Amino acid sequence: MIVDGAIYVDGKRTEAPGSLEETYDACRAAGGVAWIGLLKPTRQESASVAAEFGLHELAVEDAVLAHQRPKAERFGDTLFVVLPAAR
Repeated sequence: MIVDGAIYVDGKRTEAPGSLEETYDACRAAGGVAWIGLLKPTRQESASVAAEFGLHELAVEDAVLAHQRPKAERFGDTLFVVLPAAR
């Protein structure tokens, strides 16, 4: 389930698209950074995000597995970060 989605351009939140597809389109149009907050994503949601952003399969696996320790890894030109929720 998508719990939050936004596009950031120059460090400022600009949009809150209603679906993954709208987020992808808005991100490409604005040339910004997409923030997609997923809670217990379905396989289809995970696969859609991975395909759209060309995510490394190990990053997707880590994102899907619960209780990961905080970490940052680089996969090519993608920075993958695992952080606990603030609340």
